[in-house]
Order: sequence, then C-alpha cells, then structure tokens
Amino acid sequence: MIHGAILDYGSTLITFDGDVAEVRGRAHRAMLERLRREGLPLREASFLNRFARKFDEYDRKRNADHREPTAFAVLAAVLEAEGHPAQPADRIRRALRAMYEVYESHWKLFPDTLPALERIRASGLRLAMLSNASDEENVRTMLEGHGLKSFFDPVVISAAIGIRKPDPRAFWPILAAWKIPASELVMVGDQLGKDVRGGLGLGMRTIWLTTEKDSSTNKPLRRKVVPDAQVKTIGEAAALLVHWRGQA
Repeated sequence: MIHGAILDYGSTLITFDGDVAEVRGRAHRAMLERLRREGLPLREASFLNRFARKFDEYDRKRNADHREPTAFAVLAAVLEAEGHPAQPADRIRRALRAMYEVYESHWKLFPDTLPALERIRASGLRLAMLSNASDEENVRTMLEGHGLKSFFDPVVISAAIGIRKPDPRAFWPILAAWKIPASELVMVGDQLGKDVRGGLGLGMRTIWLTTEKDSSTNKPLRRKVVPDAQVKTIGEAAALLVHWRGQA
C-alpha cells in the first residue's frame, strides 16, 4: 500500500504556453530595465549576452552535478563581471522578480490539475512537491497564484536546498518530514532522468507523465529509465494513485 505521492511542478501540473526563446528575451530585458531604473548603467548587448551565456553554462553544470547555485548567484556573478560588484541583495532579488514575472505569465495549469489533486487528497494520500528550479520565490509565487499551495506539505525547491533531482539528497527533506519508507511512496513527474530516475533510485514507485516525451532530455532515456507506469495527463496519474492506494 502507498501512503504518499511526491509531485514535480513544471510540465506535470502546469504547462508553458509561449515561445521559449521569445519569452526568454523579454524576461531578460525586463530584468535589465529594472536594474537600469535602479541606477546601474548597464550596456544592453554586453549584459544580455553575458547573462544568457552564464545561465546556459550554469544549466549545463547543474544538469551534470545536480547542484543548484541559484539564479541569484548567476546574476550577482554577471553584474560583477560587468563592473558592478557587491550589489545589495534586495536589488538583485527585485531584478530577478522582474524577469520571473514575465515567465510566470506563461505558465498555466493543466485543465485537470485541480480535480486531480482534490482526488488524490481525498484518497488519504499525503502530497509533497519536489521541484528543480533556480529561484525559490518564483516557484512559491506560482504555487500561490495557481491556488496549489494548500495541497502540498512539504514543498521542496532545489534552489532552497542546493541539490537537484535525481540526487537522493533532494528527496531527504520529504522523507524526514513524513517518516514514511520510500517504498511506500510514489514519484510523479515528466522527466525520466530527474523525476523517474530519482524515485527509482530510492525504491519508490514511479509514474512518468509523457507531456514532454519527445524532449531532448527524455528521448535518449526512453529505453534506459523504465517507470512503473506512464500516463498522458495528471488526471490519469491521479486515478492510478488512487488505485494503488486501495491495493492491500
């Protein structure tokens, strides 16, 4: 019998409705304009190019070593490289907020997300969230805005703990809070290499949501990382969780 489910966030409960490159460009410019309004004479092309390169470098590194140095650290490093060291922490956070507000406007709930979570909770299963993300405030703002905060306890975000899925240490705060054996839990997510591999590594059951099945990160792993089940929607995942919950 299972007693809890750990859910991913992006592309599991929410979906991105914009053109990634176009939205990224607007988001980075919003960050730049916020910093300029606060008195930093940044050179547009130099700053934007450096930030994009630094973030891409950081993204490759975190996917290799599963450590999360955060967007805050990236922006601070870029500003120092641009000749503006030792910026106040609040200034960096306000600039990041301007950037993430652009991204957040393009993340929408899947139509069956709320009914699915209600169904899982009604079954008696505990719910936690484990999200790989470079900014804690970004995820918590979206949880609040999407009306999902009350479903999850705890919410663990890689930016807050410095570790990303599939590293087993990313799961430890949930295991410690619940005191439930991993074998009695289910990991649900859209990434084979992060969500499914992470859950399997701890002995959990796993459900793969195929919302991103043809992505460059999932395609190479489809014969190598095998979930206990795969479904197309979070609604189907909820039905399976309730079924597993009822098994003796």
